[in-house]
Amino acid sequence: MPFRLLVSVAILIITFLVLFLVLIATETALTVWHYLKEAPVLIQFGYAVILAGLPLLTLALFWNWFRPSRKKKPVEQRVLSPEALQDELLESARQGVDVSAALEEIREQRRRRSTGEVFIAVHGEVSAGKSSLVKAILPEAEVETDPRAGTTTMIRHYSWQAASGDRVVIADLPGFNFEDDKQALEETRRAHLVIFLCDGDLTNSQAKQLEFLRSLDKPVILALNKSDRYSRDDLRSLLDQIGQKAGLNPSDLVAVSAGGKEEVIRMLGEGIEERSSRDRQPEIADLRRCVQRHLDQDRQLMENLRDTAVLTLASEKLDEAKDRHRAQKAEDLVNKYSRRAVIGALAAVAPGSDLVIQGVLATRLIKELSNLYNVPVKEIEIESFLELAGGKIRNMTALTLAIAGNALKAFPGLGTISGGVIHAIAYGMIFDSLGKAVAETMASRGELRPYPAAEAFEDLLHDHLESGAVHFAKLAVSRQNQGKNQS
Repeated sequence: MPFRLLVSVAILIITFLVLFLVLIATETALTVWHYLKEAPVLIQFGYAVILAGLPLLTLALFWNWFRPSRKKKPVEQRVLSPEALQDELLESARQGVDVSAALEEIREQRRRRSTGEVFIAVHGEVSAGKSSLVKAILPEAEVETDPRAGTTTMIRHYSWQAASGDRVVIADLPGFNFEDDKQALEETRRAHLVIFLCDGDLTNSQAKQLEFLRSLDKPVILALNKSDRYSRDDLRSLLDQIGQKAGLNPSDLVAVSAGGKEEVIRMLGEGIEERSSRDRQPEIADLRRCVQRHLDQDRQLMENLRDTAVLTLASEKLDEAKDRHRAQKAEDLVNKYSRRAVIGALAAVAPGSDLVIQGVLATRLIKELSNLYNVPVKEIEIESFLELAGGKIRNMTALTLAIAGNALKAFPGLGTISGGVIHAIAYGMIFDSLGKAVAETMASRGELRPYPAAEAFEDLLHDHLESGAVHFAKLAVSRQNQGKNQS
């Protein structure tokens, strides 16, 4: 009951206060209106503009300062063409970007196009029979076959002259995991057509691999190996089952027997066995016909899809080179400002002046990083981030200074060490983590989000305190010795 009574009293007091303020405001407004009626029209108009504009301007400023950061607009997809990519390569090279990987991709595309060859990538998990299949297609090729898992350890290319006169190059790829095998993925993207080999119903991993291959926008043929192990009805049922899982056109599902070797056991009597191996005869006629059908019907489409895939691959390699170049530039900026922070802390003479110096340096560093990453940053975002980062620093001040002081033990014979040197080392470590956190946030998010950036700063500061302490201690001691010599 007392609580309800207190709440009721509070509500009554607030009600009377609001009523009192309304009465005062009303009286003031009537008084102003009384005088304005007697004033010239120009003054009335000016007062009305101020009365209406000032609240609107205040609201606009508050909204501009405190509104949530807008999500970065999606970047428009670049129109991929050899001409556009060439222009981008030239511009990037002028900026100092290493464009060699992208250029090599374009050269390889031109070389393959000039030969008129059709490239086929053969995929499948280990021991599916890929090498045996290539051997069956190209009996004269020297292909290493072995029933043990993982015989293929590198990408091999073999040529095949089709009955139609088409020259086909087969890429035998190792048992793969696209997340780990970048080379196998790139070779698949360069191919016109993909053959996926399995030797039974699709496992979950095979189904995922096949789904990924289909996402590359090129014809995919699924070949069921070791089909001689099944009866006609069982084989048809298994192909239907695989087709439903794979989502492929039935005409792109074929049964093959890649051949290879099989173990033969002969009973010699009285429980004695004789083991030997013999060659299995390959049966790949259906696969040949399926490949030829694509060559006859889809040749231009496959060529166009392959050209687009290779252009995209070259563009991605250029983007990777740009990211590496920008990351190096960001690292150089962070190193430059970290050195300046150390020097600024050593040069500070008035109490607290180092804080002013470092605040200016931190703002400049963030602005230069924003220019590097082409990320617009508002002053309120910089202030918010630095305030959050300052809170993280205050929580770690004792640990940071202790590690900075401990780092000086690597320089025996220094004599008395001033607190300014320890302070300078700490600032160097702080600026190093601060700059890296901002660069990582801009690179990954495309904007400066104060809270995530401050969290990244704290993690980096924790992780690199000891590793960076000796480096900045060496810099601080060197600068201090230079100052003593000059004096």
